[in-house]
Amino acid sequence: MDPIVIDTRECYDYARQRGYEPLIDRRFAVEINLRVSIQRELFGTGHTPEENEKFYRWCWDHYPHICSETMRPLNHYSATFISHILTRGAHPEMAHDPRNVNILCFEMHNRWENGNRSTMRIYAANMLTIEQLKKEYGKINHNYPVENGRFPVSDAEF
Repeated sequence: MDPIVIDTRECYDYARQRGYEPLIDRRFAVEINLRVSIQRELFGTGHTPEENEKFYRWCWDHYPHICSETMRPLNHYSATFISHILTRGAHPEMAHDPRNVNILCFEMHNRWENGNRSTMRIYAANMLTIEQLKKEYGKINHNYPVENGRFPVSDAEF
């Protein structure tokens, strides 16, 4: 089934009023310029500690409190449980996109960032997410530079 396209703020607000969150619900496809506008409204336009904390709390409030890799419950909030799929430093334009995160325990967060991520259970789904993010963000004009004017093409460039 094709996703429901959200291309205006009114459509987004309508879905929210009915209990959906189109920013993370895969049944919806939010047009990228609208998505970025909403993300900036929710989390800010920069990457200050306060804006990052706002984003992490939002993710914690909207995703299940379970490690996506081990499926173990996470019993308290920690910003370290919010793990970016594509790093904030290399991809600042995607840093506050809720699709660009996994909820991971500390050990699995470290494994994703520093270990052999291709052996992880979440790897295949994350590769699909990366492909989608690169495709969508490649369509917009950024108000900030993209690293080397391009998006990554391999694991080594996460």
